[in-house]
Amino acid sequence: MGLEAMVFCDCVEKGRLAVPHPYPQMLSIASNGSPEIRSKDPVKIEAHDNWMDLPPCKHEQMMLEGCELGNMSFISDLRSLLSGVLKKRGQACPVLLGKVLYSGTHTGDHLTVRDVRRLSNELDLLKGAQLSAAALPGDDARQIALAMRELRRLVKTALAVNKPIAF
Repeated sequence: MGLEAMVFCDCVEKGRLAVPHPYPQMLSIASNGSPEIRSKDPVKIEAHDNWMDLPPCKHEQMMLEGCELGNMSFISDLRSLLSGVLKKRGQACPVLLGKVLYSGTHTGDHLTVRDVRRLSNELDLLKGAQLSAAALPGDDARQIALAMRELRRLVKTALAVNKPIAF
């Protein structure tokens, strides 16, 4: 199990659906950016879920981007490493450390677009930081670089479509 992050597409908002929703008047966008149905009726919920599985647009599960940032152990080690680097530099990254890397298994939460903008600035602060393999026993620099690159890619995508990053 690991930390997964994703950005949902904006096809509902832009009217780019190849398959119309079975209950368009009940379709809305959840705070994490995903399409949801405003109904407690199990039949309508199942119809919505089936619609999501089609997929109704060109994006599988209506996601523009998605990735696994790392397993539970790696995320914990990365958080410790980044905390140390930031402390030495006298900097803070409250979104990265407090809302992204606070747990290697959090799910069901998200970063608001405002948080995504703040995360973008925080990642820019870390561009010159030395995040070496020696600092994380058992992992190599490529895994660290990959996680940072994936986060930057998700941030860029989220900001391009003005959507949150979901976990």
